[in-house]
Amino acid sequence: MKSIVYYLPTSKITTNSIRQILIDTRFLPQLVNAKNIGIKVHFGEEGNNNYLEPRYVQMFVNEIKALGKKPTLIETSTLYRGRRQNRDSHIKLAFEHGFTEDNVNATIKILDGARGEAFEETMVNLNYIQKAKIAQKLRDYDAVVNLAHFKGHFVVGFGGVIKNIAMGLSAKGGKLEMHSQTKPYVKTDKCINCETCISTCPADAITISKRSAIIDSNCIGCASCVAICPENAIKINWNESSILTQKKMAEYALAIIRNRIWLHCNFAIRITPNCDCMDRTENPVMPDIGLFISLDPVACDQAVWDRTKDKINKLYPQINPEILLTYCERLGLGTRQYEICEIKK
Repeated sequence: MKSIVYYLPTSKITTNSIRQILIDTRFLPQLVNAKNIGIKVHFGEEGNNNYLEPRYVQMFVNEIKALGKKPTLIETSTLYRGRRQNRDSHIKLAFEHGFTEDNVNATIKILDGARGEAFEETMVNLNYIQKAKIAQKLRDYDAVVNLAHFKGHFVVGFGGVIKNIAMGLSAKGGKLEMHSQTKPYVKTDKCINCETCISTCPADAITISKRSAIIDSNCIGCASCVAICPENAIKINWNESSILTQKKMAEYALAIIRNRIWLHCNFAIRITPNCDCMDRTENPVMPDIGLFISLDPVACDQAVWDRTKDKINKLYPQINPEILLTYCERLGLGTRQYEICEIKK
């Protein structure tokens, strides 16, 4: 059976058209008994202005608030260094990018603690992930609106709604697990034996030798030490193949999606070669297409991929992003077969 993917050309993304889709999908009635509703948003890296515009986020917030609910913008810390690697500077950057309560009518919650260290393990028991490290406070939300800015990506080919939750709602240890086969390691020539990493390690997996810090076999892969090291001496082996990264992302998406109410939204606007995690603004690689919305994340990504793959395949000819879509379908996350329903209002 085909899944329905609702489509709005960019010029028709309005409050009224969003409301119509929320009615047509029957998403709003599902929220009646929901206690906490999250809206997953990427706030954009410093120096990058291709992130989703706050005015679009406000449209969804207002429609949910009309039900008498109080949605929260939710996000997690990054694995790499930068202003989004910890809660306080992340929220401050989000405010600078326009995601203030005055602008979007909602507050922000970073779900994985002060530095991405707060996680809980969710049993998955699949081919690549046994226990997924999920942002700890995600457990407080029983419904999520997944707002993704669709773009290219140098590891997995493209980033859409599946990546927005798999990477975006996992804790640092989960991000590390998807990206790398190994634990963090210490560059001895940069380490100054300051012992900062020891104080933040939740597993007591770091000791200090005469030369440098040492990460031992007790490491749980939470990656807190990567963010906290003042000398940038703790590194990650970015050696995971694209194929395995995509499959691990699919398994993480399954762990995150299950037992929650979801609506998935792909904004195929300002489609850039790389993720909004880049610290610079890139030029779009093609004209804007519009907004795609579905209850099915696989169909939602497939619908946009079908309209962008000719261009993105030229950017990353060595990557096959359909591995992600095929594996997600195999895991039961959705179907690649879809029917487009264009909203005329």
